[in-house]
Amino acid sequence: GVRYSFKNPIKYINTNINGFVNLIESLKFKPNYFFYASSSSVYGDLKKYPTKENFNTLPLNIYGISKVVNEIISNHISKIKKINFIGLRFYTVFGPWGRPDMFLLKIFNCIYNKKTFELNNYGNHERDFTYIEDVIDILIMMMKKKYNKSHDIFNICASKPQNIMKLAKYINKNIGKYKIKKITKHNADVLKTHGSNKKILNLIGSKKFKNIGKAIKITHNWYKENKIYKIK
Repeated sequence: GVRYSFKNPIKYINTNINGFVNLIESLKFKPNYFFYASSSSVYGDLKKYPTKENFNTLPLNIYGISKVVNEIISNHISKIKKINFIGLRFYTVFGPWGRPDMFLLKIFNCIYNKKTFELNNYGNHERDFTYIEDVIDILIMMMKKKYNKSHDIFNICASKPQNIMKLAKYINKNIGKYKIKKITKHNADVLKTHGSNKKILNLIGSKKFKNIGKAIKITHNWYKENKIYKIK
């Protein structure tokens, strides 16, 4: 997660950068394509939306910086080793089996354990939530395509930013009741993420994205059925 990078930046260098290079160096064969996870965090807090792949990268934290470094490394090694690298800038991926420190699972935890949810920046954030099944569909379609560049980058997003306060109220009304405590903005947070998905859709063709309300309910049903809230 982004926020932990403020507490332990060295871990991000060891894992996201050194680990990334180790992974490439450990290859025993030359793959047709090397897909790797980048992040929307590389854009930082740009004020021009939707963000496109050719925009400048201005990360605000060591997490975003580590992802930019991975992109630079990929671009460099693609030329040396003649391996085709495909970078994927993911935007707020959510759904079953998501990270417990992410927005939805944190709220569900508050609902079932009767905790107060701390809403950063008083809820005045917007996030380009992208459901995990949509991500999987895109990746499967991407693996069937051919690429002309030795290193290319794609935004992976629904391109439909959601207001955090509105989502919090939607969950309170339709999923379960919980208390909200509005707090100030965290230094790790950007105000808005809104990616352009034109480039990826030009590659794979048309794609219908899951309705955010339905996706939240599916994620909640998974959470409830697996009793995630009882895992400590």
